[in-house]
Amino acid sequence: MASVNSSSNSFSYLSSTGNKFTGLVSGMDTESMVEKLMKAQSAQMEKLQQQRQKYQWQRDAYRDVNTKLSTFRQNIFDKYGLQNSLSAKSVSVSDSTKLSVTASPSASGTLNIQGVSQLASSATEVKALKVGNTDATPTTTLSELGLTGDGKVKLKVLQADGKMKETEVEYKSTDTIEDFTKRLSSSGAGVTALFSNGKMSLTANATGSNSEGAIQVSSDTKGVDGVFQKLGFLNGEKGEIANGGNAKYTVNGLEMESTSNTFTISGYSVTIKDKFDATTSPVTVSSTTDVDGMVDKLKEFVKTYNDLITSLNDKVTEKKYAAYPPLTDAEKAGMSEDQIKKWEEKAMSGTLRSDSIVRSAVSGIRAVVYNATPGIDEKYNSLFKIGITTTSSYNDGGKLEIDEDKLRKALTSDPDSVTKLFTQTDTGVVAQMRDASKKAIETIEKKAGKESAVDNQYSMGKQLISLDSKIEDWKSRLKTIEERYWKQFSAMENAIQKANSQSSYFASNS
Repeated sequence: MASVNSSSNSFSYLSSTGNKFTGLVSGMDTESMVEKLMKAQSAQMEKLQQQRQKYQWQRDAYRDVNTKLSTFRQNIFDKYGLQNSLSAKSVSVSDSTKLSVTASPSASGTLNIQGVSQLASSATEVKALKVGNTDATPTTTLSELGLTGDGKVKLKVLQADGKMKETEVEYKSTDTIEDFTKRLSSSGAGVTALFSNGKMSLTANATGSNSEGAIQVSSDTKGVDGVFQKLGFLNGEKGEIANGGNAKYTVNGLEMESTSNTFTISGYSVTIKDKFDATTSPVTVSSTTDVDGMVDKLKEFVKTYNDLITSLNDKVTEKKYAAYPPLTDAEKAGMSEDQIKKWEEKAMSGTLRSDSIVRSAVSGIRAVVYNATPGIDEKYNSLFKIGITTTSSYNDGGKLEIDEDKLRKALTSDPDSVTKLFTQTDTGVVAQMRDASKKAIETIEKKAGKESAVDNQYSMGKQLISLDSKIEDWKSRLKTIEERYWKQFSAMENAIQKANSQSSYFASNS
């Protein structure tokens, strides 16, 4: 119904302003009079538009809360919900020139590495390629090396995980050596092929050996006339091209080997830097709980929790300015952009003040602080028992604080129980807080929907649909009312014109 001209910052309640030529007979400013009449008639529709704006602001505020809750749920799981992310171990190595070691949270016991007799090596094979008595070049084709026709070869190659992987690679007799080496290297088989100075090398990307070879040809569609046979890497129809070597070492008196120079044992990840003789002093590896690291991690947890609680409490305690309702289009037309911005900041303030859903979310998450986690030593089965409690100040809104001495004592005495308190599946602190957050998120989604939701999928959306319908009804009604006013004034003008004509007639004949 009403229109705004942004270029001139003007506003009109008339739908047909500028199209009526009235008042020519009466001398009255009928357009201004209709404008005032329509302003009064539009009051109810403007109230509906203001209500719609309030609902939109409240919906957006709810969705903002859900964004904070969702981020909180993901962050506490990633950073504090898994043993590997929360627990920390400090590792000690008696000779770091021979070994580098890291310790996972499950690392335990002491390792004595009593010698490394062999390092792991990659399978590699080099062949000289000739055309007659002349060294091949990168542009030499496979046909020039004796290959007739196209085919497919299946390579089995040892991978970094110790398993063999089979990959099929196509080749053509018209391929150059450069083409074929590039295709092998990019095939995903796990090999690197190179050519230089008349020689071709084939190397496994991973180290280690296999009983049948780390690089094997399992089949070739051209049989004994296949590509690797013509390149000189293989004599028979299939079989081993090259084999690598395993790392060999002795740990706590046991001889062991691995396909890589990095191996995992008892929660330690050990990387061998070089060989060393068994007759030299063994390298000793041990670990202890990194109490400082865990304290820092739990301080981060408390900050993450407090940031969420503060943001939610700010929503429900934000001041509400009743004297600042949403602006109507007519009001905006008479204000500058800066004035509109400042007004709407106050108008939007307190949108969720004292909201029961958000308050319930805060209460549900806060309750976890005092909940006991089953299956853990009673001395450490809740946050307040390890020194993490809510503040005594009511104004803090139930934020957490740490008694660091008590926390350090718990971590030193029983780090496993403290870790389980946070990470235990379903019943740990992180799991409980995630559950409480999820319930709040689901409740808010029923009321305010997701960003991707259509209006008829949530309760506030249905209210918005109803308001939109009422507003459209009012627009149609106002258009009818305005047309009636114009007709009435037009009739008045016609009547005045007729009366004037009659007066002129009588005056001219008197």
